[in-house]
Amino acid sequence: MDINENVLNGRITLKMLRYFYAVSQCMHFGQAAEQLNISKSPLSAQIKELESVLDVILFERTTRHVQLTEVGLLLQQECALLFELFRDSINKVTQAGRELDNTINIGLMSSIFWAGFGAALREFKKSYPEYTFNFIELAPQKQKQALIEHRIDIGLARFADTQNIHPLSAKLLYAEPMCVLVSDEHPLKRKQSLSLDELINEEFVFIDRTNSASTDMIIEVLLESGFYPKVTQEVIEPTTLMAVVATSTMVSIVPQSYRQHQWQNVCFIPLKETISADIYAIYHSGSARESVNAFLTAIPGLLSQQNIS
Repeated sequence: MDINENVLNGRITLKMLRYFYAVSQCMHFGQAAEQLNISKSPLSAQIKELESVLDVILFERTTRHVQLTEVGLLLQQECALLFELFRDSINKVTQAGRELDNTINIGLMSSIFWAGFGAALREFKKSYPEYTFNFIELAPQKQKQALIEHRIDIGLARFADTQNIHPLSAKLLYAEPMCVLVSDEHPLKRKQSLSLDELINEEFVFIDRTNSASTDMIIEVLLESGFYPKVTQEVIEPTTLMAVVATSTMVSIVPQSYRQHQWQNVCFIPLKETISADIYAIYHSGSARESVNAFLTAIPGLLSQQNIS
């Protein structure tokens, strides 16, 4: 029986290759079994069955070490190509399905809605009732990966997260600056505006840097203004950041549109310097989907109509 027949009759399966690949990546049967959420015994049995069907030795095993043979190394490389091709094929099918049902998958952070995005989408739907939206909450870095894997059609992120995004493209949807956020009991609350150097002695809370490139951008701007900020806390969610500021003496620098939400016990103070919090759409520039192109064309004007200032 040749190899093609072994594949066709199910003796060589995708699961079997996935098990082999997991072991080849960590070179440890126990760790691979843990990653695959199975016990070690069926994993070893699958590898032995694969070796038997292929009539090769894939691993050299001792009591202390596991090492790939030359044939095992070749299969590892081929599996990597196979899984990549498999992912691409599945992504193409799911993307084609979205095109057929006019669904636009949008990756975003929920704080984007504070900039009037929900109202803009309602207006968009009046002109394009055939389109539906599927919102997937993703941090900007994960949005980029989801775009590359065709799991979403558009990502929504701030200016700082649009740098170095090749092969993706970015389009400005709405321009807005950052401002200073303090509690309503903070000594700076009565200021009509603030310069960055007036914050030199303050303690800061920011969004976690793994979730937003804006934090590193803000810190870089503060460094250029003459001081390194004392970052006391980093949080995951913008709502948590608002709560921390409202109940402490810490300050933050946030997009101006945050003030459109009804927050208690905080004050928003304009910055004399400009730090960009502009909202961008991240997308595949080669996308031929009419729904994506319609979104990119219409949303900038609709966001501006929300009169956020």
